[in-house]
Amino acid sequence: MNQDKSKGKVKKTTAKPGASKRGKSVAKKGADLSAEKKKKTKKSQSSAGFVSKERLKQLEQSETFMRLSRGARKGGAKVSYYGKAAVTGFTDFTSGKNEKKIRDYVYKRAPWLAGWRFSAFIIISIVLVVVMTLVFNNNSVAVDAHTISIAGLPSEFEGYRIVLLSDLNARQFGDDQVSLLRTLNTLNYDCMILAGDMVGTSGNAKPLYELLDGKSSSAPVYFVAGDCDPGPLLSEPRDATGDIENYVLADWILGAMERGAVYLDSPVQIKKGQSSLWLTPEYMLDTQASPLLSRLNSQYRSETDAYISGSDAARVALPFTAYRVQNAQALLNAVNRMSSSDIQISVGHYPPTASYNAAANYTDSGMLRTPDLVLCGHYCGGGIKVPLFGALYVPAVEAPRHGWFPDQTIVEGTRHLDTVEVYTTGGLSITDSMGPIRLRINNQPKITILTLTKALTGDLLGR
Repeated sequence: MNQDKSKGKVKKTTAKPGASKRGKSVAKKGADLSAEKKKKTKKSQSSAGFVSKERLKQLEQSETFMRLSRGARKGGAKVSYYGKAAVTGFTDFTSGKNEKKIRDYVYKRAPWLAGWRFSAFIIISIVLVVVMTLVFNNNSVAVDAHTISIAGLPSEFEGYRIVLLSDLNARQFGDDQVSLLRTLNTLNYDCMILAGDMVGTSGNAKPLYELLDGKSSSAPVYFVAGDCDPGPLLSEPRDATGDIENYVLADWILGAMERGAVYLDSPVQIKKGQSSLWLTPEYMLDTQASPLLSRLNSQYRSETDAYISGSDAARVALPFTAYRVQNAQALLNAVNRMSSSDIQISVGHYPPTASYNAAANYTDSGMLRTPDLVLCGHYCGGGIKVPLFGALYVPAVEAPRHGWFPDQTIVEGTRHLDTVEVYTTGGLSITDSMGPIRLRINNQPKITILTLTKALTGDLLGR
């Protein structure tokens, strides 16, 4: 009941339904708030020092472990997320999907790439081309075909084809020289000439033997020694029988001869019909055979007498003197038999740099006449060639600047030394004379094939 003071009467009121329930609920909430407040108070008291230090340490360790666990879970999720994103991005990039999105993403994180994209493409392309060129040039063989004009060439030798190789330097072109032979055995030729350094400083003759064993043509092979090859003569004669060559020539030369190659230590005559082509060692040019033979015969007789007397020095020297007498006699025979209509091709390793002595009366002096053609190697095409310029260096100490920045006409190909035509092949490998950088860059290994003709070629006509 309520008392209404304005009227002085007492008014009786009736309680509404559910009012007691709401009151109880409010009371319960108040109790809960009070309990929560007490918990907070206890927590603040604990942090203020109302619990032991050991307990606080345990609580801190527990909290740190929980944080590390949460961090590890989050880190693992991030690694998984970015890993999947990277794989997806790479897949999209390689398939060409979302190209603009990927480009924008990259440029956003590396904006400097936006200005370098074309330059970077050019640089990467150049590097790839250089690497591919190095690999290709050093492992594949090109055929370098040329026509050589020789005035007065007999009709029987018109179209005569010579394969010219040099500077193998024991290099392998695949197992059993399969890559080299694959190219060589497609060619038709009348003879093969090896212009030195086929073995090189290693002394390993196996690659040369594989070349000789693997060639399919029955055409004759002639070879000379180069400056990097082991010496053609032994230091002491071996115990042998048969020809004098078996006593004095080096093992690698005898091995090549056993495979059918002819060591060109004296002039060789190649006959076709009534005409002759002579192959002569280049070192025999300008040599007077008659005086040389006379001097060697005198030395041979003297050493023979000393050998009979028991001289050990004569025993060692006599076979080598006999070998030299044999070659001098072959030179004199060639001089006497070579006619003015015969063709003479001289073979050497080192390219000639000085003019030969023209011997007008060569039959009287016992001197070979000036050759029609000289074949050689040694320069290896210059090793490293710069586009639009050519070779930077050739191993020719007598050349201007000691071989640096050479006249490109001497590096390889045809040139004229007075009236003599000289052909220098680019070779198959690189010589030790090129120095520490033994690479062929922009300079593919070459098999040279020369075709002889009496017709005037473009270089002789000034074209």
